[in-house]
Amino acid sequence: MSMQGIGMMSGSSLDGLDIALCEIDHTPAGSTFRILDAITVPYSDEWRDALADAHTLTGQALMELDARYGSFIGQQVRDWLAQQNTQADYIASHGHTVFHAPAEGYSTQIGSGANIAFEAGMDTVTTFRQADIAAGGQGAPFAPAIDRTLFPGYDGYLNLGGIANVHIKSSAGDWKAWDMGPCNQALNFLAAREGLDFDRNGQLAARGQVIPKLLENLLANYPATNGRPRAISNGEVRTSWITTLQVYASQPTEDLLHTTGVAISQMITNHLEPVIATPARILATGGGAHNTWLMDYLNALCAKKGIHFELPDKVIIDYKESLLMAWLGYCTIKGIPYSIHHITGATHNAIGGAIFRANR
Repeated sequence: MSMQGIGMMSGSSLDGLDIALCEIDHTPAGSTFRILDAITVPYSDEWRDALADAHTLTGQALMELDARYGSFIGQQVRDWLAQQNTQADYIASHGHTVFHAPAEGYSTQIGSGANIAFEAGMDTVTTFRQADIAAGGQGAPFAPAIDRTLFPGYDGYLNLGGIANVHIKSSAGDWKAWDMGPCNQALNFLAAREGLDFDRNGQLAARGQVIPKLLENLLANYPATNGRPRAISNGEVRTSWITTLQVYASQPTEDLLHTTGVAISQMITNHLEPVIATPARILATGGGAHNTWLMDYLNALCAKKGIHFELPDKVIIDYKESLLMAWLGYCTIKGIPYSIHHITGATHNAIGGAIFRANR
């Protein structure tokens, strides 16, 4: 039976809250997904700062932020649906990741499901990653749950979000997925030096030049993993690339952006080349896919290896992760396993998510 769900994502790049109204259907013959409408609610400076600093809070202050942020999310959904004069059956909210440490057995996303359900008046599913981690997995990535169903015919799927991750067919014929390293978190950190939320189309980066020692230092942080499951936390990005970029703060922003973009492209190439079956067509999504300079550089670099990146329409680039959350919420409600344990390294298929019922 089809359902209409709200999928929501707050990415590590902190550009805003992505909300997508999706139609989900699942039958023995297969699953179908469709984005009916979508919007991004930009974060105010107050919210951006609060979420960026969440990892520094005391336990009590973090729980207060969790509740307050959940109320904010619920209000945004309620108001948007009222403006569209439409309804949905449920909400699936990823929340904002504060800590992600699967090796230590935990992952923390704030945005209280109880507060969302109360404010929006809809059943709400949250806390998706914990069940996979409890089963010994990385709790990421989740995109393989829908990639091949939603976009058949590709040899891989690249997400250029705050962190770059990939889902590919290996030269051995199986499918692998893992986080490779930083992407928009680093680029947006540098763009903020110029008072910008991001470097539109990579215009600043295109004017810069490589800083060789910086490039070497960045690449040393995230060597190829041969496709082993790996999840990278926001904290790791802060202590690796962001800290390194701060050491070079006296350099021109254009050169820092150019060097970081080259590092992202080389990092992706280094990770893919030993594992992927070539020739390969890879679908690229996430905010970084809008960076024309980055995509041109990446395509030129990977074309030599028989790897070519293609872009879907803008709605899919921007809201695929929200669609993914709507699907995972549907699975939780219907009791359908996520079927990603072979990707995450978990011992068995988990049904993640916690359901918070709305007031009736």
